[in-house]
Amino acid sequence: MTFVQQDHTTAELVREAAAQGLELDAGQLAVLPALARAAEAALQPPAGSAGSGSMYLWGPPGRGKTWLLDTFFRAVPIRQKRRLHFHDFFRELHARTFAGYGTKGFRQQSAFADGLDSLLGDARLLCFDEFHVNGPADAAFVTRFLEQVLDRGIVLVATSNYAPQELLPDPMFHHLFEPGIELIRSNLHVAALDGSVDYRSLPGARRLRSGFAAGYHLRHAGAGLLAAAGLHPPAPEESRVLKPGSVPLTADRAANGEIWFRFAELCESRSAASDYLALAGEYRHWVISEVPGTAGPGPNAWQRFGNLVDVLYDSGCRLDVIGFSDYDGAFPGLAHEVDLARVRSRFGVLAVLE
Repeated sequence: MTFVQQDHTTAELVREAAAQGLELDAGQLAVLPALARAAEAALQPPAGSAGSGSMYLWGPPGRGKTWLLDTFFRAVPIRQKRRLHFHDFFRELHARTFAGYGTKGFRQQSAFADGLDSLLGDARLLCFDEFHVNGPADAAFVTRFLEQVLDRGIVLVATSNYAPQELLPDPMFHHLFEPGIELIRSNLHVAALDGSVDYRSLPGARRLRSGFAAGYHLRHAGAGLLAAAGLHPPAPEESRVLKPGSVPLTADRAANGEIWFRFAELCESRSAASDYLALAGEYRHWVISEVPGTAGPGPNAWQRFGNLVDVLYDSGCRLDVIGFSDYDGAFPGLAHEVDLARVRSRFGVLAVLE
């Protein structure tokens, strides 16, 4: 059964690539055996040993990690599997863990385990895209998550732009996640997918995608460009005040699956990634208008805009951006270079109209 399942998984990944007109490169082919072992482990009864078959696949953006993860997930023939967005999962896990904070008998450790039970159910395979740890508050939380998943014998397959030792890169706080890094390096098969080609940047790459990459970057709001993108500016009476979180946000339009914000309203306010996640489930087509030049707003606004790109890309929502006329491929902001490179690669799949 071992070789049969491994051969099936490898063959399915190669077959799916061919069906999409893709040819896997040497680096992608090299990680297929580890993915096949992960699929085999997920099909077995819980191993009782942490990390059996689990994998951590890292590398620069645009090397095919997400495509491999999604295709692998579809190829594993079990019901007990979960493919989760990192932002969304940890937002929900955090909320469930601390829902009873301050009440009599509240114990964080047991609340964490109960929250994880409710989110994962009977999962044997857990797939995470864009695994990262950006702040000190996340360090202990993610470490505890890794401990629980490994102790339960769940097969974890994660992709990341960060090598394990580069997670939580801020030197002031990096030591806080060293226990988590050790868990990854000791229990997961770590593989790099770091070839020289960013496939998102190649001519014609957009034709292979839908969702986020169906969108456009319009350098200005001229009628011709709006018509080419199939966009119709909202009328004043379409404005709506939404409250996906604690901060009210005014959308110029929010109807029939489309949501339209001005940059200042969404990114220069106190909006958060959790707001975008909450709205992305209902609104699958996003338009951000009046995006200023790169020297315009401060770094917090660009950080929010980068978070929005990440959330919508992961959620498969179409994004149209109007403005940002001087963007030349250097995404603005003060985020870590790995994060800026990821946003730059993702933003680059939008078709440019000028």
